[in-house]
Order: sequence, then C-alpha cells, then structure tokens
Amino acid sequence: MSSLTIILPFFNEEGWIDKTVQTLAIQSDIRFRLLLIDNGSTDNGTEQAREAARSLGSRAEILSCPTPGKIHAMALGLSRVETAFVAICDADTEYPIDYVKRILDLFTGDPEAASVMAIDLYAPLESAESRKRTDFILRKSRRFSAKCHAGGYAQAYRTDALRAAGGFDAKRWPYVLEDHEIVHRVMAHGRAIYDRDHVCFPSARRSCRKAVSWTRAERLIYRFTPRFALDWYFYTFLGRRLAARNGTGDALRMKDWPAQRP
Repeated sequence: MSSLTIILPFFNEEGWIDKTVQTLAIQSDIRFRLLLIDNGSTDNGTEQAREAARSLGSRAEILSCPTPGKIHAMALGLSRVETAFVAICDADTEYPIDYVKRILDLFTGDPEAASVMAIDLYAPLESAESRKRTDFILRKSRRFSAKCHAGGYAQAYRTDALRAAGGFDAKRWPYVLEDHEIVHRVMAHGRAIYDRDHVCFPSARRSCRKAVSWTRAERLIYRFTPRFALDWYFYTFLGRRLAARNGTGDALRMKDWPAQRP
C-alpha cells in the first residue's frame, strides 16, 4: 500500500524527464505512487516519461493540466492525492535510490514535522564540495529554522498539513518562488526537517535565473525577517516586487538550456 504520492509537473522536458523518472522507478522503497502532470507539452517528453515509468505499472499515472503554470499542475496533482505524504519532484533532478525511504523514515521519526526537505547537491555525494554544501545547508536550517532552504524539487509534506495550509493556490500566489511561499504557510502546521543523508541532485541547467528568482537584497531580507513578519514579507513586500517585474509562474516555462541532459 502506498504511503507517499510523488507529484512531478512537467512542460516540454524531452531529453530530461526520462532520466529523472528512471531514478524514481528504481527506488528501494516501493510504497509510493507517481503522478506525472503534463502541463501542455508539445514535444516528446510525455512519451519519454510514460516509457520511463512503465516498470511502475499502475503505480504511475500521467494526467493532463492544460492551464499553463507549474502551480496549476501541482494543484491538480494534490487534488488526486490519497496518501498520508506527498512529495514534489522536478523533471531535471535525479533522486538517489533511497529517496522515498528517507522521506518516510524522517516523517515516522518526527511526528511533529509538517515537511521534510532534501539537500540539493551539484557534485558527487562523497566529494568535498558536497560535504561543504551539506554542512552549509544544515547550519542555515538550524539558525534560520522558520525559513525554507530547499527548492520545490526537494520538498515533501504531510498531506493534511499541506491542505490545511491552503495547498497550491495560484490566486494567493501566482509568482515564482512558490516553493518558499508554500513552505511559509505549511510551517504554521509543523516544522521542516533536514537530514545530512537526505539529498537530491538538481541540474544547474538554467543559465540566467533573473526572471525566476529573487534579488540579493530580497533574499537577505527574507533571511532576517522574523517569523511573525513573514506574511508581510511575502504578501506585501515580495509579491508586489515580483508583480512589478512580471515574475509570474509563467516565467518558469521559458527555457534557455540544452535540449538533452549532458
């Protein structure tokens, strides 16, 4: 019986999504189902995803979300979740074979946790670079425990907590950085936990992140904004700034990377 649902939204991910799905299909813990949400793809990515997920049988399903925007795709996925836990994965990220097992073990080990976050690494697991980054993320997660230190590709939630927080809501937050905004809401229902051994490997494929990220000043203000003022930070300060520079979720659909994974 499945305990976790993985939602993987995608748009035109030919040459990328197949490897990602393959890493999910060989998970050591099979207590999960995979919802692949096609957000209007016009390339061969959907067929690649279907083929890569074939070994999962009925535990994998492809759904169509015609409304453009990752947040709409995630909302559709969440509406189909029947498991106690839900994780979001990205089409350009590779997941270690114990990814599902660690999510379930970490939630089981901490009943007060509303979310489990993986550490994103960009070098081999045992490299000095990865050890340094792991230490850095763990320090940040302890010092700034009310903040999010993981992208959407690395997040898992208790389903009840995610729904109680309002779920993925484009009316509330139509902008980029939706991964940090949703964590802010979910943390009202329990803490986020990080673990040295819970990691994933996103690509660094986007050459310019200006349209899909925040400025250095916005990031620093986020880091040092006290917990009680985070509503102000997102819904008055950051939301207005993103709106002024057209930083909506549609910006994530603009691609500036190679057609094939290196």
